[in-house]
Amino acid sequence: MKKIILVSLLLLACVILLSKPIIKFETLEYNFGRIKEEGSPHRVDFKFSNTGDEPFKILKVSAGWGCTAPSWSTDEIKPGQSGIISVEFDSNNRPGNFRKSIKVFTSIDDTIIKLATKGFVIATPGKLRKHIGPLDADNDQINFGKMFHGEKQSKIIKIHNTEEDTMFITVVGEYDGIKIKVEPSVLLPAKYGNITVHFNSESKNFGKASESLQFEIKIDNEKLNGDLILHTNIFEDFSKLTSGEKANPPKIKILQDNRTRVINDLKPGELKTEVIELENIGTRDLQIRNIQSYDNTFTIKPTSFNIEPGNKGTFTISVTPNGGTEKLKSIITIISNDPIQSVLNFTIIGNVNLPKGSIVKAKAVDIPVGKAASLVKSSKGKDDFVILDVRTDDEFNNGCLEDAVNIDFNGSNFRKMLKLMDKSKTYLVYCQSGIRSRKAIEQMNEIGFNNIYHMHEGIEGWKAKRLKLVDPNS
Repeated sequence: MKKIILVSLLLLACVILLSKPIIKFETLEYNFGRIKEEGSPHRVDFKFSNTGDEPFKILKVSAGWGCTAPSWSTDEIKPGQSGIISVEFDSNNRPGNFRKSIKVFTSIDDTIIKLATKGFVIATPGKLRKHIGPLDADNDQINFGKMFHGEKQSKIIKIHNTEEDTMFITVVGEYDGIKIKVEPSVLLPAKYGNITVHFNSESKNFGKASESLQFEIKIDNEKLNGDLILHTNIFEDFSKLTSGEKANPPKIKILQDNRTRVINDLKPGELKTEVIELENIGTRDLQIRNIQSYDNTFTIKPTSFNIEPGNKGTFTISVTPNGGTEKLKSIITIISNDPIQSVLNFTIIGNVNLPKGSIVKAKAVDIPVGKAASLVKSSKGKDDFVILDVRTDDEFNNGCLEDAVNIDFNGSNFRKMLKLMDKSKTYLVYCQSGIRSRKAIEQMNEIGFNNIYHMHEGIEGWKAKRLKLVDPNS
């Protein structure tokens, strides 16, 4: 009798142990197919049922960027019952292929189930996807590219008022060599207009330059601001030289052994000046048109001067380290009227002697998306290279750089997670637009990371170049 009871108890225990809830979805992936951009939002219901012997609950559903907050059955799902998880995809401003991940968190042994939606958004013809303040625009930057000094160009930016109220658009301030015309300056709701920028390089310095063109947009007595960034790179037109001038050109020579100049023994807060000597080994006057540094830590004087044939000239590079940085580095660009070598680059490096106990704040190197893509390609598979995405989990799931690691900058454990990472490795850091990543790098500097590249244009810049993003969950 005792053996029968014991066997019965063992069988009962086995039944209890084997009894558990089981969640089963009709499908784990839904294909919207080809959908129109203006038809947003697009909804899908993921149906599931409990095929097990115990109840369970859906605790949380997290959808990737582009999906609205999902809704789901919050009641306990008993054996034999079913439920729905509803997800909506916002196709507005998201043309092309898409794949969105959805994570389902349940009470079943902390089970996480991955769902997905995919499809292709047919772009709305003529839709403007950039912004100048509240204005929709076909671009928020205007690049005149390489221009000869004295050359004139004009470019047009198309704008659209997508607000319900009329916009009153005003150009703020005046800009040397630049004329801006907004037509119409009073933009009615749903109407299109143009911003025309006339650029005359005659009054501008040689070399690379950027300028922010400011606008005030008044909507229903509220004043808003917007800016349009102008870029250019101004060169000398040597095709206008006479045959005599071509036969007797000026020739620039920088009087140092190599293209790198090192300034040692810098001290925080103390000014130090380095003299750079140039020589004209040509037969006509050498005109130094402009000297540029791409790090405003270094001050250059003068930036333009004249050197007669056979003579030498100098300029100074001054720097006052602000502390916390062991090494300063910049590219110095010298632009002259030497037709053979009109642009001459060299590197300036400053070594700073920090007091003992100083916290080293290594500067990150800002790189555009093109250089970031080359860096990712050349470093693929290397253990000492890490791609760090500091966006939210939803943004990351919407598409990221291949092999990227995600730590949410706004997450409560961000700094703690950074401290667990190997500080000796090289990091490429990015976010959506460059703002969060720059703040993240400040914290990395404080912790002691020394080798950081910053993709300052962010994922927005990456997408603008039509570079590939991957699904981290695939």
